[in-house]
Amino acid sequence: MGDVLIQGGTCKDGKIEALEVKLHNLPVRVIDRDTAVAWMRDGHSFVPVRDGQRLPALQLVEVGDEPRWFIRTDNAPVEQDSLPELPPAR
Repeated sequence: MGDVLIQGGTCKDGKIEALEVKLHNLPVRVIDRDTAVAWMRDGHSFVPVRDGQRLPALQLVEVGDEPRWFIRTDNAPVEQDSLPELPPAR
């Protein structure tokens, strides 16, 4: 699976609203949280990029007995998405 480079992101109330992503040889696009979770479950790596530097990949964390998925900068079982400091998604 390919790397999805994250160039920007917007969170509200602990959930990602939008991610500005770049795929190899494709134009930048904005995706929603459901798309990001689906792609991560398919095995794509989501790699934040800040000032041209790749940061550690985001983690898809399963939380609870009735599993819910959260996108995090760590693997803590917390019911909240987290992103590194990035510009907002356009």
